[in-house]
Amino acid sequence: MSVTVSDLLKLPSLKPAQVLAGAGGLSRTVAYVSVLEYANPQILEDDLFPGDTYSGSEIVITGFMNNPADERLQCAVVRRLAEAGEVGLILYYVGVYVPAVPEEMKRIADEKDFVLIQMPEKRMDFRYGEAICEIMERIVRDRMVNPAFVNELLEQVSRLPRHQRTVDTMLKMLSERMMASFLLTDGSLRVLNEATWPHNLGKTLRDFLEAGNLPEPEGEADVCINGSDYRLCRVSVKLDQSRRMELFIFREGEPLSRSAVEQAGDAVRLAANIWSTQHETVAVRELVRAILQDEPMKMRRLANIFHIDVAAIHSMVILHGEQEWNDGNSAAVLQRLSDLLNSYFGTVVTDAYEGELVLFMDGPGSLGEEREIQTALEACLAGEDQPCTFTWCNHLADTAAVREAFLLHREYLADARKLFPHKNAYHTREMEFARACRLRIAGGETGLYECQRPLEPIAREKDEASLDTLEVYLLDAQCSYQRAGELLFLHKNTVKYRLNRCSDLVGYHIGDFPDTLPLYHAVAVRRLLRS
Repeated sequence: MSVTVSDLLKLPSLKPAQVLAGAGGLSRTVAYVSVLEYANPQILEDDLFPGDTYSGSEIVITGFMNNPADERLQCAVVRRLAEAGEVGLILYYVGVYVPAVPEEMKRIADEKDFVLIQMPEKRMDFRYGEAICEIMERIVRDRMVNPAFVNELLEQVSRLPRHQRTVDTMLKMLSERMMASFLLTDGSLRVLNEATWPHNLGKTLRDFLEAGNLPEPEGEADVCINGSDYRLCRVSVKLDQSRRMELFIFREGEPLSRSAVEQAGDAVRLAANIWSTQHETVAVRELVRAILQDEPMKMRRLANIFHIDVAAIHSMVILHGEQEWNDGNSAAVLQRLSDLLNSYFGTVVTDAYEGELVLFMDGPGSLGEEREIQTALEACLAGEDQPCTFTWCNHLADTAAVREAFLLHREYLADARKLFPHKNAYHTREMEFARACRLRIAGGETGLYECQRPLEPIAREKDEASLDTLEVYLLDAQCSYQRAGELLFLHKNTVKYRLNRCSDLVGYHIGDFPDTLPLYHAVAVRRLLRS
């Protein structure tokens, strides 16, 4: 049993109210009632309901008295409340402060099953306090009569939008239901999620954990934390035979009942098994996704959970395999790569994303260190069945630059591999060059002709061998006769002879820059056209 919006409408203080819209949400459970007089959705976004997190099954009372005439802002507020998991809005003093309820607000309420309730119009004799007292009394009485809550909370989570069906949401619901603070860690006590009660709590369980002042509860009893008024319970949450999480619950004052503690453990276990088969992995994956999708608010929230200094991340390495990386073939590889990079850097985040392995780090600090790490990465992957290419994205200023670099890699890696087939490690500069070549090809016949014109003196001689030698010398051998000869299976003097002849034809020494730059672009476009 739980209190629904429909139940509240039977209370004496709300009997005169009228449901204007969102009737599809009348069966939703109400956990709390709150008063909100903000009419600025940005304040809601930044201060009250940050990111896309669940904020609680509250019913909200307002008169929009801070902004009674701006219908656009009022509608934006209603949308944001609905998206944050609130169940409805009780609107007072319509016709006194707010002239009328906008039709757009009703449309949003119907769309979101967000119950929009209006108190009688042009009446000042209805008071917030009457409804608040009756609503909370009804909720508290229900909780005393019906102490079992696991199924109720699971049902509440299942009704939320997909992105809010998480262990994090379940933890917040438990915190509100039990009026206690929760900390969820992995088996190594690495923090995964935290929910505090009250929300502005100064000393959190994470503080005690990090300070090493967390005592070990013995058996089923709770313990006091260092002689304080805080009482602590610890529950091991087994996900399967090999994976477990640790749930810490603490509150000030009277201890929690053992039944409530056991229910909390069951609720977290069920939420993890239903909505996140690998909670730790999924949580890290959401951080990687937030970074690559340039979602700074979500990124900061997740980074705080994992104590990761995202601002320190300035490098990304993308590993591309012949087959896509997925949950089945990446876990062991990622663990080895993480262990390797953690021996070099202070900040490391790794995961599989859209078929690629992505490695974030706060270095390297020099080209020499990059070469050293590249060699170590190749050795780490030596036993893998599929070969990999590496894309190094360094000196990234922010998450927008990270996302741009990832998209550049995804779109132009294939062209970069055609242009530089003897490499297995690329940089964003090769991707940018590949993009420039592809744009030249896409520019039409006139642009393509201008790009290829530096090759005309050589092409007129119909000497394909010299053209091929020139292409390898510039693109693959970094202007080394020796290396070009090795790649072409020629003596370096033969390479030198052909290039000297090409130099005579074009009128400058091939290899001198910037003279050779147009020729470099020309042979690159030629190679793409032939691939």
